[in-house]
Amino acid sequence: MPKQVIKRKGKGEPFRPEKLKRSIMGAAKDAHIPAAKAKAIVGKVSRAVFKSIAKRKTVTVAVLRKKVLSHLSKASPVTAKAWRAYDRRRRMRRKSRA
Repeated sequence: MPKQVIKRKGKGEPFRPEKLKRSIMGAAKDAHIPAAKAKAIVGKVSRAVFKSIAKRKTVTVAVLRKKVLSHLSKASPVTAKAWRAYDRRRRMRRKSRA
């Protein structure tokens, strides 16, 4: 499991698996997925992502995002759509602050 996540601007922070799980759960909630199904999606997607990055010491946010969306699109396209919508809103907020 990676020890460090490299953020968009190059700053590193400790890798926290629960943060990734929370973001997937948030997307499932936004997609109005029932809680039990959302937990199953979080488990399936997070296990697949963690397995795919297990041998890395560091990982970028971009790589994590790409892997999450890839696995999420297969497990729950509706949740993946909600994730993308949130991501777009966040990018627009960042641009408006710049």
